[in-house]
Amino acid sequence: MNRRTHPSPVSHRWRVRAALAALSLATVGATALPSPALAGTGGSTLTSLASTSTKAATTQQKVADAYAAYVQSRQQVEALSAHTQRLNANAKAAAAIADRLRATVADDHGGIIQSLGDWLSPGQSDLDKAAEAADNAEVARTLADAAQAALNAAIDRTEQDRLTWEQAQQHQDRLEATWSAKRVVADAIDHAQFQAAYDATGHQDHRNRAALRAWTHYLHSLGAAAVVPPAAKQLEDPHHLDKPLEPLRNTSYRAVPGVAQARLRDGRAVTVLPRETVRAVSEAFHRLGLSTVPDGIDATTYACGGLLANAWGSSATLPADATGQWQDLHAVPRSTVQPGDVVVLGGQHDGLAQTAVYVGAQRIIVADPATGVAGVQPLPAHFLGVRRATLASPTDNPQPPSGGVCGPATPIPVVDGSGPLSLPMAAGSYRISAGFGDGGGLWSSGAHTGQDFAAPIGTPVAAAGPGTVTVEHPSWAGNLVRIDHGGGVETLYAHLSRVDVTTGQTIEAGDPVGLVGDLGNTTGPHLHFEVRLDGIPVDPTQVVDVPEVPRPTYTNGELPADALCAATPGGVQQLRCDAAVAFRLMGAQFEADNGAPLCITDSYRSRAGQERVHVLKPNLTATPGTSVHGWGLAVDLCGGIESFDTAEHAWMMTHGPAYGWRHPSWAEPGGSRPEPWHFEYEG
Repeated sequence: MNRRTHPSPVSHRWRVRAALAALSLATVGATALPSPALAGTGGSTLTSLASTSTKAATTQQKVADAYAAYVQSRQQVEALSAHTQRLNANAKAAAAIADRLRATVADDHGGIIQSLGDWLSPGQSDLDKAAEAADNAEVARTLADAAQAALNAAIDRTEQDRLTWEQAQQHQDRLEATWSAKRVVADAIDHAQFQAAYDATGHQDHRNRAALRAWTHYLHSLGAAAVVPPAAKQLEDPHHLDKPLEPLRNTSYRAVPGVAQARLRDGRAVTVLPRETVRAVSEAFHRLGLSTVPDGIDATTYACGGLLANAWGSSATLPADATGQWQDLHAVPRSTVQPGDVVVLGGQHDGLAQTAVYVGAQRIIVADPATGVAGVQPLPAHFLGVRRATLASPTDNPQPPSGGVCGPATPIPVVDGSGPLSLPMAAGSYRISAGFGDGGGLWSSGAHTGQDFAAPIGTPVAAAGPGTVTVEHPSWAGNLVRIDHGGGVETLYAHLSRVDVTTGQTIEAGDPVGLVGDLGNTTGPHLHFEVRLDGIPVDPTQVVDVPEVPRPTYTNGELPADALCAATPGGVQQLRCDAAVAFRLMGAQFEADNGAPLCITDSYRSRAGQERVHVLKPNLTATPGTSVHGWGLAVDLCGGIESFDTAEHAWMMTHGPAYGWRHPSWAEPGGSRPEPWHFEYEG
């Protein structure tokens, strides 16, 4: 009988190996093909750039490609993982079969008989089966290990593809953030540019432009950091900031509220301001160098808070005046001052001055209270404090100091004086400086035409007498107030830091005129006070009683020319200056009430003049050297006043004392020498 032939164990084992290998390779190869359904699913997770530029499109495509590669790698891992699990299961099963057959073949009781039976019986023997099972188990384990190695490599590739995708996405996010930040920066830079009406020149123009360049550089740095300025609310708490922002710390390493910082690619820090602050600072630059105050605002009002209130606009509701900005805004330490902060100028002694916006590099934008022109100035060494408009309003800020160009209105103290005009400043609030007639190159005429009262900026100035106001702004004076008192008498108040009157206004003696300043041609803060008669300056200390400058005493009839002033236009009649001013003021009122000028026949008499008149009228004149005319304090009047029973004489008797002019008792009816025409000045 012919024995059936079977494949040899060796050839069968190789066929099994080949079949398993082919199956494994086919499975692995199949997993390497991307799934059309999954390859494009990353598009829904991509953030498109607002820009359609080539760079943005290229970056977006890189993100899409990286995501597709990651999805493909992930699918391959999933397929290899399932295949590896199957191969591991097969290897485990093959090993179990091999172990069972090996145990059968190795049985001591049946091993020889089984071997003899395998030789005599046709077909595959148990020994062959055991050998083949062991071989199959080895092949299965080899394939499982190969699949595991392929899976591990696929996992590594997937992780690398994920990182590549994340990096591409981060690059896209940064590109988009950079584009957004640069667009905000471009808008801020454009808004900060000077207007067509910009009129600054010289050093002021240089300061303005240097500060604008620095602000522009800062904005470009902000764009380079890919940071869009956040809302002020997001920066209130420096301990809870969104990335990539980090706290800005002071020298004590404490986090500063209201601002933050970000990092440039080289690691350098750039300060991040709230978007409201960026907008306000740019608006402040936009208002530089305008010779006309925007919106028709008064110059002093604009300087005393109006500039900042308008610069912030709707970004933050700032109080309209310096007092409110000092008291209602959040105080921050001077050491942490940042661009956009409100710098309150002035001092406890000098009072409240303008409010300014800090623009960095020890510079501020501040408006001139005399002209309203805004300009960049150095941050002064001394000022009242710093306020941050974007932080919550406080409840415990102190009251601002009194006085100053922007201080709260303070009552002008009553100024007493026995002359026709009062002292324009309260006693003790000033010190005497340059006097009338002082020579030097500081004055265009070569001589000083007034009396200077040195005092801190913001010291109150009062009207020396009643009259009508004219406000001017000559270059030498800055702010100049003229008061026409009538009768050709005029007083001038120069260099004021604040003017409290308007042209055409009628005021009384002691009414507020303004505050001491240092505007115009000055070497320090002071009031330049002038008295003019018919436009000609006279020594104010000869008219107003100034305690620090007592009036000189002279011998009767020997008054020098500078102690006498014109009592009438043209100077025909002369009196001691205070008496002359009082006479002019009285004459103006007399003419207004009676329709005719006050008539005068005689005034100051020198010693020689007294002697001459005494020769002519020995019974009507005093002994030479004793006459009140010799002191420049007596007048003889006419125009009806020379008679006791006239309306003109009655007017003088009623109104003369208000101007210091009285009718002496000896000259009254029934007196030792009745003279209705004679009146004497008693101050």
